[in-house]
Amino acid sequence: MDEVKSNADVELERMKYLKNFERQNNVEQIFNEGVSPVGKKIVELLKKEDMTYDSAYASLQYAYNLIRYESNFLKLN
Repeated sequence: MDEVKSNADVELERMKYLKNFERQNNVEQIFNEGVSPVGKKIVELLKKEDMTYDSAYASLQYAYNLIRYESNFLKLN
């Protein structure tokens, strides 16, 4: 049987999940020039999907986790 979670529990889990992704680096100084345009495309996609800030942030966290999981299969230069 699935456990019904309170709104407070759901919010706490959500905040923990979002807090996982705290990197705030100047991407242009750290990576190659191709990173910034891809990031801008991702933001445009999130805007097209009409996502809230929290939903967009959670999507980015999910993508980050998925990339880490699939890193053995991705060609990362």
